[in-house]
Amino acid sequence: MWIDLIIVFTAFCLLAGSQYMFNDIRDVEKDRLHLKKKNRPIAAGLLPVKRALIISFSMMIVSLAILFSMGWAVGLVSLLYLVNSVVYSLYFKNYAIVDAIFIAVGFVLRAIVGCFAINVIISPWLILCVFLLALVLAFGKRRHELDGDINSRNSLSQYNIKMSESLLNSSVSMLLMSYALYTVSIHQAMMLTLPFAFFGIFRYVQLMNLKGIGEEAELLLKDKAFMLNLFLWTVLVIFALYGGFI
Repeated sequence: MWIDLIIVFTAFCLLAGSQYMFNDIRDVEKDRLHLKKKNRPIAAGLLPVKRALIISFSMMIVSLAILFSMGWAVGLVSLLYLVNSVVYSLYFKNYAIVDAIFIAVGFVLRAIVGCFAINVIISPWLILCVFLLALVLAFGKRRHELDGDINSRNSLSQYNIKMSESLLNSSVSMLLMSYALYTVSIHQAMMLTLPFAFFGIFRYVQLMNLKGIGEEAELLLKDKAFMLNLFLWTVLVIFALYGGFI
């Protein structure tokens, strides 16, 4: 399972990378006017657009070939992810709310590919929680972007601060409720993870408001409190699922 998982993980990283590169090619002119995005390789001119397009297409073909070799189910879901990413970049990222939904669907498809890669049953709770977590991150990013140049993204003109905060709060509430119901449905021991799951989400919201990490959620990995909480949550999950309770 580990070998298959690592192969699929690596190939899917290539596939996702090809789409991020494609999206940067599409947004190159706007990125050049953005305070931070102007330093990206394509926008900065370090990587010519034509060469970037060739690299993106090559990564896409190679990754799909590997993913299909790992099984038709893995390949087809990966292809569906590719379609979702392309139509998002070409069209749906220009429309508020719909843009966040397409992003969330993309993360769900990533999780499904992982399940198919190791041939395990796909839990509906996995789909629901991943979808809602992705919505939290997407609306958190939109909220942060509203504090900057709203012309950097077409859909931002269809958001405002109050709306984005309302959507973020609703997504957080649904995510925490879904996770709580998931723990109850698995085993009482999983309920031990609830305080840590709640803290992790609330910590993200706190840092988003205090330090503006909405646009760069990966900065959470540099927050000591968040990382300690994540470690404790992981230990408790392993204890609950593999400690002989189930």
